[in-house]
Amino acid sequence: MQIYTNLKGAKANQKLFFFSYFCDLINPSFMKKNIALLIGGYSKEYEVSVNSGRVIAANLDHELFNVYPIEIRKDAWVWYNGDISFNVDMNDFSLDVKGSKVNFDAAFIGIHGTPGEDGKLQGYLDMMGVPYNTCGRTTSAVTFNKYFTNELIGRWGLNVATTVYLHKRETPDYSKIIAVTGMPCFVKPNCNGSSVGISKVHNMEELKPALDLAFAEDDEVLVQEFIPGIEVTCGIYEKNGQPVILPLTEIISHKEFFDYEAKYTQGLSDEITPARISDELTNECKEISLKLYRQLNCRGIVRFDYILTPDNRFYFLEANTIPGLSEASIVPKQAATIGLDLKTLFTDVINETLNFHS
Repeated sequence: MQIYTNLKGAKANQKLFFFSYFCDLINPSFMKKNIALLIGGYSKEYEVSVNSGRVIAANLDHELFNVYPIEIRKDAWVWYNGDISFNVDMNDFSLDVKGSKVNFDAAFIGIHGTPGEDGKLQGYLDMMGVPYNTCGRTTSAVTFNKYFTNELIGRWGLNVATTVYLHKRETPDYSKIIAVTGMPCFVKPNCNGSSVGISKVHNMEELKPALDLAFAEDDEVLVQEFIPGIEVTCGIYEKNGQPVILPLTEIISHKEFFDYEAKYTQGLSDEITPARISDELTNECKEISLKLYRQLNCRGIVRFDYILTPDNRFYFLEANTIPGLSEASIVPKQAATIGLDLKTLFTDVINETLNFHS
């Protein structure tokens, strides 16, 4: 370097050392944050989580973040570096990589279902003092419980389906259930996602098999009235403390309803963004979603699902506090509609996470 041409010996080497050290300090790579990308989980949404995780890992900005995809299993939490695996030290949420300890500046939770969406991971990370990209443990636990969320939102004056709550320890009275919900109705596990275990019931003979299917997934089951209309969904996240409300998506299932197969099989549903509804209804849905985001104390990317009835009323369906984030998922498509690529979206989310806890 020209500025060192007149320097000699050890003095020159010393100056060069400190100059290089200063360059390292201002180099973004020196300031990279270690991000634990948590994928997998214990539910039947494992594959959905892994697919989301691949996309997240590929699109997190590697100029800004060191990304460690960690598979969460019941027997171990593991980071794979090629053919070598490293177990997470659960005592302080760290990795020992060939004698070097890796601590994490933040966690990006990409697990659908338990333990990522129901508050369990959030509670652990709170105890470890590690910030994360999702709603907190209480909000996650409440919104994962469809019955609690339904009751809470109904008390806030929003439209919700009439619901019968059942527990596995009870013996259901089919006639009383149908007297409340009518026919057709939906039977679904209370704490589950991706429409796993959901059935649409048209007559009394279908009710028991539908309940058996739902109880195979969860000890708690809901039977809800059928609300006719179109399904509409709204994604929200925050950037610099301000909400970013994404365009609405209209969902058209080519099956009887938007079940697991329709969600994850190409060609079995159409997801139209922006939704083909009036500006007035679009703004109303966004206002409802923002109200829910605030009142439920949400953080990170959240997607709210509704049924819009023929008389233009929105009925709340559910809050997805960790929605799918693969290229085929709804929120990334909504973001793409306004020119927001995945790298920008995920960087926004991580930066908001770090800023929130700074």
